[in-house]
Amino acid sequence: TRCVRFTTEVAGISELGLIGRGEDAEITTYLEKAMTSELQGNVIDLCPVGALTSKPYAFHARPWELIKTESIDVMDALGSAIRI
Repeated sequence: TRCVRFTTEVAGISELGLIGRGEDAEITTYLEKAMTSELQGNVIDLCPVGALTSKPYAFHARPWELIKTESIDVMDALGSAIRI
């Protein structure tokens, strides 16, 4: 799957894997350990079927369904326009 391949190929750490086959397959961490990769926050967005969800959005909305608001980037010296 996309999220398992991301942790292996991009992050370089095999922290996620599949248990079971076919429709019984589950995405899980090995030995019930938490993920420690610096890129672990990206895995939820990469998971195409919603097998992994974050607590704030769990069963409420996907990030692309939320309302976007125009703002100014306070971390940019130019004050660039951004959407949050």
